[in-house]
Amino acid sequence: MHRHARMIGTIVLAIGVAVLASFVYFGLGNYSDFRKSAMFFERNPGNAMYELQYRGAAAGLAFMIGGAVAGLLLALNGLAWMAVGGVARRLDQRGGGAA
Repeated sequence: MHRHARMIGTIVLAIGVAVLASFVYFGLGNYSDFRKSAMFFERNPGNAMYELQYRGAAAGLAFMIGGAVAGLLLALNGLAWMAVGGVARRLDQRGGGAA
């Protein structure tokens, strides 16, 4: 059982780190677009086009942050699976685990 738990944990951890890395990478590029849209929006109050661009960039940035958090939580889930596998291995070595 401990091998399966550690294998599942490794796979989930790898997927979580990949999701986290991709959202952080694209989020950094989106942050510069957000800052540019915010600057145009601040310089032109009341302009509907700049406000729409700003709101769209803010929504994109929120999506990127949410995706990065989801990747982090997925990676933590993988670490938890690996920890369960480690505990199950210790129990199997002591003879206390189910066969």
